[in-house]
Amino acid sequence: MSGPRVLVGAGGTGGHLFPAMAVARAVLELCPKAGVLFAGAGRPQEAALLDGEGWQRVVLAGRGFKGGDLKGKLGAALAASRGLRQAYRLVGGYRPDVFFGVGGYASGPVGLAAWLRRRPVVIHEQNSRPGLANRALAHLASEVFVGFPAGLKSFPRAKTLLTGNPLRPEIVALVDRKYSYEKGERFVILVMGGSQGARRLNLAALDLATKLAEAGRDFEIVHQTGAADESLALRHYEGLGVPHEAKAFFADPARLYAKAHLAITRAGALTVTELAAAGAPALLVPLPTAADDHQTLNALALAELGGAEVVPEAEIGGLFQRAQSLMSQPEKLKAMAGRGRGLVNERAAYVMAERLLARAKA
Repeated sequence: MSGPRVLVGAGGTGGHLFPAMAVARAVLELCPKAGVLFAGAGRPQEAALLDGEGWQRVVLAGRGFKGGDLKGKLGAALAASRGLRQAYRLVGGYRPDVFFGVGGYASGPVGLAAWLRRRPVVIHEQNSRPGLANRALAHLASEVFVGFPAGLKSFPRAKTLLTGNPLRPEIVALVDRKYSYEKGERFVILVMGGSQGARRLNLAALDLATKLAEAGRDFEIVHQTGAADESLALRHYEGLGVPHEAKAFFADPARLYAKAHLAITRAGALTVTELAAAGAPALLVPLPTAADDHQTLNALALAELGGAEVVPEAEIGGLFQRAQSLMSQPEKLKAMAGRGRGLVNERAAYVMAERLLARAKA
């Protein structure tokens, strides 16, 4: 390899990994001789997603600081210390031309090590409100990319750029699709609690399906459950006798967005941006325990444009009424569809890749 080296700090969930992978692909499209190495914390999704596409990766020590008791926080601090030592050796050996961090506890120590080794640090914050790692690294970063307009308020304006969140090509391809739903057509509801599922949302979806079946509605439910609730959901929908797809994880979200007449989801940054791109009307149920309540801000970004309605988890018992109301208003659903596309930058991954390569060559 004779091209620039990009070290990516991204680990944990798909919410961090998918955007990072989109930017990494764009880097290689723009500069085929470039090298990309992912540094993560060894969580299961890293292996499933990164190894599945053949990306090079290393695993460093690290644990989350948010939540937990004093013992847990002490353990996280010790893991971070080990991770920093490992990261310092990694940066010295790999000698990246630029570090790109997308948040998460794997990103912080690697970004700090890159800065200590005098390597340019660039970060991307997907959410409307930044997490701990990006708040810390922002002071060291040469440039900060943000996914939502609200993110501009959290970083020094002179080095912050609103890029939007990078999306997979199959999601970008949905931007121009035309939403369609007519009365009398089977109504398709998509439920997604994030890549790892969401217990409260899953149970609310089962209750919703029961009530819609009792009301005689003609509907299909497509439900990403997470591993813990997959068998429960399958048994429930089979018992109701309603058309359904229920899996722990779907690898083809573009197909799901394209067929959905209404999405009921959490409000992670990637999910909100994908819904906006696909023009899928949504009921967004923010995770109340998300760090600094960032999911509520993400949800409001789409709701304020008219593309979604926000359902606080405390009101999740009223999900049936909210869904039933929208199902009875095809014109309102059509009006909601596509209103969030102002949040979408189809070239976000390439904008970031171009600027990373420029930093690498500086």
